Amino acid sequence: MEDSRQYILKTAYQLFLQKSYKAVTFKELMQKTGFSKGAFYHYFQSKEHIFEAIIDCYLSIFASVDFGELSQVSLRRFINDYFKVLKKNQAKLSFVAPEGTDKGNHYLLIFEALRIIPDFKDKVHAYHKDEMNAWIDIIKAARAVGEIKSDISDRQLARLFINSSDGAVLRWMMSGQAGDVIKDIEEVWKNLYALLKA
Repeated sequence: MEDSRQYILKTAYQLFLQKSYKAVTFKELMQKTGFSKGAFYHYFQSKEHIFEAIIDCYLSIFASVDFGELSQVSLRRFINDYFKVLKKNQAKLSFVAPEGTDKGNHYLLIFEALRIIPDFKDKVHAYHKDEMNAWIDIIKAARAVGEIKSDISDRQLARLFINSSDGAVLRWMMSGQAGDVIKDIEEVWKNLYALLKA
């Protein structure tokens, strides 16, 4: 059985996914969880504190990859490992998201976090720096063993992979497409990899 704090987080996360951070009131959070105001304040001082805890607990899973877990010797294996991690993270979040929730709402909450939580932007910048360095390192390794052939610099190739995935996510969110954006990114990256081998 989950503890009270975890129950509050899970309930609030589901509400934020359904409605948005701004649309959910503190009163609604108390009603949905069944906690009194005093009991609620024992765990969280404000809606913002709940949101910060949600970002740490759930969305950090969704938006992060431990690049040390990915292949360091083959770009193809790096890409395959990357998608295994993303799919595993997606499955973890599906466990707590209500049935029928738009998966794009996870990304919308990340954008809200960038605006609301002061140090979240620094965490995102640090993650982006690690992401860029991981791609540059694997591209260098792949080039060194002849796995890829391209005159494009390592940094620019890394940007192609990263920006294509970021662009796919934004287009998917803005168009309201059904389907799985991770599969779309996987297809783009595999095609880009095929071009680099030619």
